[in-house]
Amino acid sequence: MRTPLLRALALGLAAGARGTLGPCAPLWARARDEGRVGGRCLAALTVAGEMLGDKTPAVPARTEGPGLLFRAFSGAWGGTLLARRTGASVPLTAGICALTAPVGATLGVGWRSWWGERRPDWQGALMEDAVALSLARYAVRRS
Repeated sequence: MRTPLLRALALGLAAGARGTLGPCAPLWARARDEGRVGGRCLAALTVAGEMLGDKTPAVPARTEGPGLLFRAFSGAWGGTLLARRTGASVPLTAGICALTAPVGATLGVGWRSWWGERRPDWQGALMEDAVALSLARYAVRRS
């Protein structure tokens, strides 16, 4: 069962893990529904670029300053797109996504730290990406 609240929570958590998933997941879903391959490719490449770039040590922390603000903004933007797509309340959905994104960022950093103490960090990073993609897919999947 996909309620608007569960969709918003899932998209917000995904946006916290990977900031581009906030707007790109609903945009990808809309492009899919409209049969626009180019739109789907652009959204997928944007997310893939962030996933690859995030694996480098030069990337700033996502749980402080601009990184956290970007994720909250990304969540709000994605929530707005999601609400328009599903007919849910725009302010409520955008607000839930914006407030949930920092939680997703914090959980992701905690997971990576915990995993990295026990096993190779890249494995934890790939698992985090898989969870983020799964949450985003859940949020935008047709009912």
